[in-house]
Amino acid sequence: MPRHRPVILLVILATAVVARAADDQAPPADRVDVGWFEGERGGHLLGEILRTDIAAHLPDWDGDYADYEPADVPLGVLAAVEEPVEIICVLGTWCHDSEREVPRFWKILDRAANPNLELTMFAVGRTGDTAADSVLTGLGFDENPRATWGVEFVPTFVFMRGGRELGRIIETPAASLEEDAAALLSRAPDAPAWH
Repeated sequence: MPRHRPVILLVILATAVVARAADDQAPPADRVDVGWFEGERGGHLLGEILRTDIAAHLPDWDGDYADYEPADVPLGVLAAVEEPVEIICVLGTWCHDSEREVPRFWKILDRAANPNLELTMFAVGRTGDTAADSVLTGLGFDENPRATWGVEFVPTFVFMRGGRELGRIIETPAASLEEDAAALLSRAPDAPAWH
Protein backbone atom coordinates (compact mmCIF):
# COMPACT_ATOMS: atom_id res chain seq x y z
CA MET A 1 0.00 0.00 0.00
CA PRO A 2 2.71 2.61 0.78
CA ARG A 3 4.07 2.17 -2.78
CA HIS A 4 0.92 3.82 -4.17
CA ARG A 5 1.06 6.99 -2.07
CA PRO A 6 3.27 8.94 -4.52
CA VAL A 7 0.86 8.08 -7.36
CA ILE A 8 -2.15 9.19 -5.31
CA LEU A 9 -0.39 12.42 -4.34
CA LEU A 10 0.49 13.04 -7.98
CA VAL A 11 -3.16 12.54 -9.01
CA ILE A 12 -4.33 14.90 -6.26
CA LEU A 13 -1.77 17.51 -7.29
CA ALA A 14 -2.68 17.22 -10.98
CA THR A 15 -6.38 17.58 -10.11
CA ALA A 16 -5.64 20.72 -8.08
CA VAL A 17 -3.65 22.23 -10.97
CA VAL A 18 -6.46 21.54 -13.46
CA ALA A 19 -9.04 23.00 -11.05
CA ARG A 20 -6.88 26.13 -10.55
CA ALA A 21 -6.54 26.59 -14.33
CA ALA A 22 -10.33 26.29 -14.71
CA ASP A 23 -10.82 28.86 -11.95
CA ASP A 24 -8.46 31.26 -13.76
CA GLN A 25 -10.68 31.11 -16.84
CA ALA A 26 -13.99 31.40 -14.97
CA PRO A 27 -15.57 34.84 -14.86
CA PRO A 28 -15.65 36.45 -11.43
CA ALA A 29 -19.05 36.51 -9.72
CA ASP A 30 -19.19 40.34 -9.70
CA ARG A 31 -18.21 40.68 -13.37
CA VAL A 32 -19.99 43.21 -15.55
CA ASP A 33 -21.67 41.42 -18.45
CA VAL A 34 -20.03 41.43 -21.83
CA GLY A 35 -21.99 42.91 -24.70
CA TRP A 36 -22.01 41.84 -28.32
CA PHE A 37 -22.56 44.86 -30.53
CA GLU A 38 -23.54 44.83 -34.18
CA GLY A 39 -22.12 48.03 -35.61
CA GLU A 40 -22.11 49.32 -39.15
CA ARG A 41 -18.83 47.44 -39.83
CA GLY A 42 -19.82 44.16 -38.17
CA GLY A 43 -20.04 42.68 -34.72
CA HIS A 44 -17.64 43.12 -31.82
CA LEU A 45 -17.41 42.70 -28.06
CA LEU A 46 -17.87 45.50 -25.56
CA GLY A 47 -17.20 45.67 -21.82
CA GLU A 48 -14.81 43.88 -19.50
CA ILE A 49 -13.79 40.73 -21.32
CA LEU A 50 -11.82 37.56 -20.79
CA ARG A 51 -9.87 35.48 -23.27
CA THR A 52 -12.72 32.98 -23.16
CA ASP A 53 -15.14 35.68 -24.40
CA ILE A 54 -12.98 36.26 -27.44
CA ALA A 55 -12.63 32.52 -28.04
CA ALA A 56 -16.41 32.09 -27.81
CA HIS A 57 -17.35 34.98 -30.11
CA LEU A 58 -14.30 35.36 -32.37
CA PRO A 59 -12.58 31.95 -32.59
CA ASP A 60 -10.15 32.98 -35.35
CA TRP A 61 -9.10 36.18 -33.58
CA ASP A 62 -6.08 34.79 -31.75
CA GLY A 63 -4.10 33.49 -34.75
CA ASP A 64 -0.99 35.43 -33.75
CA TYR A 65 -0.82 33.54 -30.44
CA ALA A 66 0.48 30.34 -32.07
CA ASP A 67 2.92 32.09 -34.39
CA TYR A 68 4.47 34.56 -31.95
CA GLU A 69 7.76 33.64 -30.24
CA PRO A 70 8.66 36.11 -27.48
CA ALA A 71 12.34 36.71 -26.72
CA ASP A 72 13.76 34.87 -23.71
CA VAL A 73 15.69 37.68 -21.99
CA PRO A 74 12.76 40.10 -21.53
CA LEU A 75 10.54 37.12 -20.63
CA GLY A 76 12.99 36.39 -17.82
CA VAL A 77 12.58 39.97 -16.59
CA LEU A 78 8.80 39.62 -16.62
CA ALA A 79 8.98 36.24 -14.88
CA ALA A 80 11.09 37.81 -12.11
CA VAL A 81 8.71 40.68 -11.23
CA GLU A 82 8.07 40.30 -7.50
CA GLU A 83 5.50 43.03 -6.84
CA PRO A 84 1.94 42.87 -8.23
CA VAL A 85 1.47 44.74 -11.49
CA GLU A 86 -1.99 45.38 -12.90
CA ILE A 87 -2.04 45.58 -16.67
CA ILE A 88 -5.11 47.26 -18.14
CA CYS A 89 -5.66 46.61 -21.83
CA VAL A 90 -8.18 48.76 -23.69
CA LEU A 91 -8.78 47.11 -27.06
CA GLY A 92 -11.19 46.83 -29.94
CA THR A 93 -12.16 43.40 -31.22
CA TRP A 94 -12.86 45.21 -34.51
CA CYS A 95 -9.26 46.54 -34.61
CA HIS A 96 -6.50 44.79 -36.59
CA ASP A 97 -3.77 46.10 -34.25
CA SER A 98 -5.66 44.65 -31.26
CA GLU A 99 -6.18 41.36 -33.09
CA ARG A 100 -2.41 41.14 -33.68
CA GLU A 101 -0.97 42.50 -30.41
CA VAL A 102 -3.36 41.20 -27.73
CA PRO A 103 -2.88 37.46 -28.51
CA ARG A 104 0.87 38.06 -28.61
CA PHE A 105 0.61 39.65 -25.16
CA TRP A 106 -1.34 36.63 -23.89
CA LYS A 107 1.50 34.40 -25.04
CA ILE A 108 4.05 36.61 -23.29
CA LEU A 109 2.08 36.39 -20.03
CA ASP A 110 1.61 32.64 -20.45
CA ARG A 111 5.34 32.13 -21.02
CA ALA A 112 6.35 34.45 -18.15
CA ALA A 113 3.97 32.48 -15.91
CA ASN A 114 4.11 35.16 -13.23
CA PRO A 115 0.97 35.54 -11.08
CA ASN A 116 2.14 39.07 -10.18
CA LEU A 117 1.27 40.19 -13.72
CA GLU A 118 -2.51 40.51 -13.84
CA LEU A 119 -4.26 41.43 -17.08
CA THR A 120 -7.70 43.09 -17.21
CA MET A 121 -9.18 43.77 -20.64
CA PHE A 122 -11.82 46.27 -21.71
CA ALA A 123 -13.30 46.09 -25.21
CA VAL A 124 -14.53 49.37 -26.68
CA GLY A 125 -16.16 50.57 -29.86
CA ARG A 126 -14.64 52.93 -32.38
CA THR A 127 -13.98 56.52 -31.31
CA GLY A 128 -17.19 58.52 -31.41
CA ASP A 129 -19.46 55.47 -31.80
CA THR A 130 -22.33 56.66 -29.61
CA ALA A 131 -24.33 53.45 -30.11
CA ALA A 132 -21.43 51.37 -28.73
CA ASP A 133 -21.05 53.87 -25.88
CA SER A 134 -24.74 53.35 -25.07
CA VAL A 135 -24.18 49.58 -24.88
CA LEU A 136 -21.31 50.17 -22.42
CA THR A 137 -23.60 52.39 -20.32
CA GLY A 138 -26.20 49.62 -20.36
CA LEU A 139 -23.54 47.20 -19.13
CA GLY A 140 -22.98 49.40 -16.09
CA PHE A 141 -20.02 51.53 -17.16
CA ASP A 142 -20.36 55.06 -15.83
CA GLU A 143 -17.73 56.14 -18.31
CA ASN A 144 -16.26 54.64 -21.48
CA PRO A 145 -13.01 52.77 -20.62
CA ARG A 146 -11.27 54.98 -23.21
CA ALA A 147 -12.02 58.00 -21.01
CA THR A 148 -11.37 56.18 -17.74
CA TRP A 149 -7.87 55.20 -18.85
CA GLY A 150 -7.14 58.17 -21.14
CA VAL A 151 -6.85 55.99 -24.24
CA GLU A 152 -6.83 57.37 -27.76
CA PHE A 153 -5.52 54.39 -29.76
CA VAL A 154 -6.18 50.68 -29.29
CA PRO A 155 -4.80 48.49 -28.07
CA THR A 156 -3.28 50.39 -25.16
CA PHE A 157 -1.63 48.45 -22.34
CA VAL A 158 -1.43 50.48 -19.10
CA PHE A 159 0.98 49.11 -16.47
CA MET A 160 0.03 49.97 -12.86
CA ARG A 161 1.66 49.22 -9.53
CA GLY A 162 0.04 50.25 -6.28
CA GLY A 163 -2.37 52.59 -8.07
CA ARG A 164 0.47 54.40 -9.86
CA GLU A 165 0.95 54.22 -13.62
CA LEU A 166 4.36 52.89 -14.63
CA GLY A 167 3.92 53.41 -18.36
CA ARG A 168 2.05 52.34 -21.49
CA ILE A 169 2.41 50.47 -24.71
CA ILE A 170 0.18 52.22 -27.24
CA GLU A 171 -1.09 50.53 -30.40
CA THR A 172 2.20 48.96 -31.55
CA PRO A 173 5.34 48.39 -29.46
CA ALA A 174 8.54 50.35 -30.05
CA ALA A 175 10.72 47.20 -30.03
CA SER A 176 8.48 44.24 -29.13
CA LEU A 177 5.74 43.80 -26.56
CA GLU A 178 7.96 41.81 -24.21
CA GLU A 179 10.92 44.20 -24.57
CA ASP A 180 8.75 47.27 -24.05
CA ALA A 181 7.01 45.67 -21.03
CA ALA A 182 10.34 44.63 -19.51
CA ALA A 183 11.71 48.15 -20.02
CA LEU A 184 8.66 49.69 -18.33
CA LEU A 185 8.87 47.36 -15.37
CA SER A 186 12.65 47.79 -15.08
CA ARG A 187 12.16 51.51 -14.49
CA ALA A 188 9.90 50.73 -11.54
CA PRO A 189 11.43 50.60 -8.06
CA ASP A 190 12.76 47.18 -7.04
CA ALA A 191 12.36 45.77 -10.55
CA PRO A 192 14.92 43.52 -12.27
CA ALA A 193 17.13 45.36 -14.74
CA TRP A 194 16.52 45.22 -18.48
CA HIS A 195 19.14 46.37 -20.97
